[in-house]
Amino acid sequence: MRYRPWNESDRDELDEMLDLDIGIKEIAKELERTVRSVEYEMSRTLETKELNKVVSPDARKKEKREELQSAAVSFLDQKIPDVKYENIWDAIERFQSELKKVNTEQSEATISIETDKWIGIAFQGDLHLGNMVTNYAQLRKDKKLIEEADNVFLVINGDYCDNYISGSHAGGQLEALFPPATQKDLAKNYIESLKDKVLALVAGCHDLWSLKIDDFDLTEYLAKHGQAVYLGSGGDLYLQMPGVTYKIKMRHKYRFNSGDNPCHTVRKMFEKEGGFDVGCISHNHIAAMEEGLKEGLDGKLKRIFLRSGSYKGADRYSKQLGFTDSSCSVPIVLFNPHKRDLRGFENLEEGIQYLAYLNGKK
Repeated sequence: MRYRPWNESDRDELDEMLDLDIGIKEIAKELERTVRSVEYEMSRTLETKELNKVVSPDARKKEKREELQSAAVSFLDQKIPDVKYENIWDAIERFQSELKKVNTEQSEATISIETDKWIGIAFQGDLHLGNMVTNYAQLRKDKKLIEEADNVFLVINGDYCDNYISGSHAGGQLEALFPPATQKDLAKNYIESLKDKVLALVAGCHDLWSLKIDDFDLTEYLAKHGQAVYLGSGGDLYLQMPGVTYKIKMRHKYRFNSGDNPCHTVRKMFEKEGGFDVGCISHNHIAAMEEGLKEGLDGKLKRIFLRSGSYKGADRYSKQLGFTDSSCSVPIVLFNPHKRDLRGFENLEEGIQYLAYLNGKK
């Protein structure tokens, strides 16, 4: 077949046939041209995708139907919001700010006590309410001593409840004298009955099991009911008195523990976390106290390093490790309100008696 040039009339006729979805071979026959000539002209006038569509008339019809359906959804039903993401970022910041207002946890707090008398602060820890081997009789005896003593206050350094719940150590539930809900109620009652005495609370590992599982912070809950400072897992308590301010640092547990030297971890806390007058660690159920000169930013001064004991006796786990019953003694530190003078006692009752002597009582 002899080649002849394409004119406008030929191209119009080609366009009409393409609109009718006629195949390329039929177009070539009607126009009396070769298939190659038709394809070449189409490549000049159509996009490649259009060329693909006319290869299969059925495919082109199907695609047109999809285009019509898509157009209906796109123009009639599609929602295209005008999102201002800057407003979302602002809302997130406002929400965080409001959350901070209801969070009572703090890393440090200052408590002012206006008095010309010596005061005592007892350091309790590891009450473990709910366990079978907890010494409830001694706990109640110490509670009465604190309640009835003048100028005696209390800080509690974690593990208020045994609190073995789902996700905690396996087998602990088997040693529960009563369930976790009752444990929390008794802890709340204990703190509320001493709220005129309790200065600060620290969270222990048994308390934090609830926080990890159901986002319930037991220690914060107790601090609110006892109107006490909540120091989270540990913090600094500044005791402001008429002539002097003392710094007390508390953590439920800390690194660098030594089985042969219980107060070693407290001394390391002094070095790593900054100086203090009194430092307290709990957790290991060991009661211990050391006094000595220690160089700090405020000079080489007398410091007291102590570990509060526990009311929980030897359970199955501790017996397996060779431990005997833990120490129930509650250490107490006495503070002079006029000058830097502090004195520590491992025995609560002995310390309360000496406090009465210092304040002129017989």
